[in-house]
Amino acid sequence: MSEPTVLLVIVLAFTSVALALYTGSAMLAERERLRRRYDGLGAPAVTAEERNLAQESWLDVDPARLGLDLDARRALRRALVRSGYFAPSAVVIFTLARLAILVGLPTLGTLAAIRLLPAPGPLEIGLIVVTLLIVARVLPQAYLSRRQRHLTERYRSVFPNFLDMLVVCINAGLGLDAALDRAAAELGQSDAEFQVNFEMMAGEMRAGKSTPEALKACAERLGLPEARAFAALLQQTIELGTDVALALTTFSDEMRDKRMSRAEEKAASLPPKLTLPLGLFIFPVVLIVVLAPAVMKVIRATSP
Repeated sequence: MSEPTVLLVIVLAFTSVALALYTGSAMLAERERLRRRYDGLGAPAVTAEERNLAQESWLDVDPARLGLDLDARRALRRALVRSGYFAPSAVVIFTLARLAILVGLPTLGTLAAIRLLPAPGPLEIGLIVVTLLIVARVLPQAYLSRRQRHLTERYRSVFPNFLDMLVVCINAGLGLDAALDRAAAELGQSDAEFQVNFEMMAGEMRAGKSTPEALKACAERLGLPEARAFAALLQQTIELGTDVALALTTFSDEMRDKRMSRAEEKAASLPPKLTLPLGLFIFPVVLIVVLAPAVMKVIRATSP
């Protein structure tokens, strides 16, 4: 079989598998939607959450047609928000990108292997395809996890500054809701994702959600233990009627102490981390520089 024929067969095979997966997932999603619609007497045909998630479309693409049911869309939406992607079409765009990587990476990798490797056999091609399929399956989720870790570190570094600004605003006479908006707006110039999370919280409060519930939802979006503790502190302060400014001042001092402790911990972990590169790269060079002249003199003295 000639090389163009092999390439054509591989492309057609991957295209057929992708179309089969897409058709099967769309059929399962449609079946699940119909089952939920007619499950139970007197149940609404479409819930409000389903309508909101169905509106998260891009170029009029329904996420259900991409094989995403309501629970999968909710989980993916939560992961994308924690990764810093707040657009309503982020779910559809990420799903399409994931499908494109799942089909395109093995196809392009197989074509490159056939072109570059000298006469690859079926076993080598199969190993390459399986490896690239695993990489394409894991790569989008790994990217989201790395993005979440990066944003978590940024949120953790900016959160004490936000608390200090919040204390200043409350001591200046602003209410809690106005102080939250002002503090987030002041810090938004350096951290846009942090400001967007609090803008979403402000929208939830304008829609009728209470301040403690909106703070809990914002803490879940941020993914910070400090933010969860902050939401619990404000809820207890509001319920018990204690001084908000005093509680926030104490909590802000604790957050600054924790930030200093993390910085000291990172500084203390540097010497063990430097031991390996010093022993592998710097110490041999210093040893050569120090002992090379003496070794050369010994060689000259002992040579005939």
